[in-house]
Amino acid sequence: MRKSLWVVLALMLLLPVIVVVAQDEPETLVVSTFGFNLDVIEENVTQPFEEAFGVDVIYDTGNNSDRFAKLESLGDESEIDVVHFAGAFTFRAKEAGLLQEIDPEMLENYDDLFDWAQDPLGDNAGIAYAINSYLLIYRSDLVEEPITSWADLLRDDVAGFVTIPQMTTTFGPATLLMLDKALSGSDDINYDADMAWEALPDLADNIVTSYIRSSELTTLVQQEEVWLAPYASFAIGNLLGTGHPLTAVVPEEGVVGGPIVVSITAATEKVELAHAYIDWLISYEVQMAEAVDLIDSPTNMVVQADLAAAEDDEMADACALLTCGADLLDSLIFIDNAEIEDRLDDWIERWNEALLQ
Repeated sequence: MRKSLWVVLALMLLLPVIVVVAQDEPETLVVSTFGFNLDVIEENVTQPFEEAFGVDVIYDTGNNSDRFAKLESLGDESEIDVVHFAGAFTFRAKEAGLLQEIDPEMLENYDDLFDWAQDPLGDNAGIAYAINSYLLIYRSDLVEEPITSWADLLRDDVAGFVTIPQMTTTFGPATLLMLDKALSGSDDINYDADMAWEALPDLADNIVTSYIRSSELTTLVQQEEVWLAPYASFAIGNLLGTGHPLTAVVPEEGVVGGPIVVSITAATEKVELAHAYIDWLISYEVQMAEAVDLIDSPTNMVVQADLAAAEDDEMADACALLTCGADLLDSLIFIDNAEIEDRLDDWIERWNEALLQ
């Protein structure tokens, strides 16, 4: 009997400890994001954020379209707190009522952002924490005449060695619009893209295949199946990693700017923690680390200025490869997402018909 009493007392002493441990479990933040460079992002972003705020970040990864479809299908039942999208998909999420407004007053680093990054889609639906430029890249050892224009995608000397992104991707519409701009000689974007549509059969003859993911482009370049392609600047590190001589080109017609946007979902109640995460992403330390590692081009003005003026080789090299420097930033062309959405279904059908002929 006495032994049983001691056992009971011992268990009672343990109970408060068990309760305390349960109460000390860290809060979680579920983040929907892209599935690449997560090892570097873990070091630069995730682990320091978790340590600073005593939370666990759980990633839900995939491409833009798959993650948007998941967010839309779950609606208010979604467990996603924060979502990373390319600008076009953030626009769709906003129109579908899947996002809540960001409060700039809760972001200490907000004023360090470029104006176009603070509210790129209106209604404070998201913050552009990174900026892509959509340029051309080519094999300088195999293409003798330098590439200078979007119209060079139609050149005979690269026929059979060109790839372009599919129309359903983030930059698919930009390919059509910039080709039209090159062929028309206009200073403005023509969203009807008449001349590009006329030239599309010729472009289809030149391409070896189209791609959906940047990893597919990297593989095509690595296997020497592609000599010329449009690419988004975030992929430059992987492309250079192929070891082939590659030259990046800012075409004479200009480059499209593609904001990468972080937003707070309408379904989450973790509003304060979500704001803290966004503020972390746009901080000087995180933006500089991501830039030097060639993960993202910064939208923090102070980081951009320091990179552009850097005498340090690592920082200067990073600026040369990213969307960086006043000249490039000032030349960015931002596409009207509403204009694209109005036409996209028809464009996808026409695009597929031309490329499948």
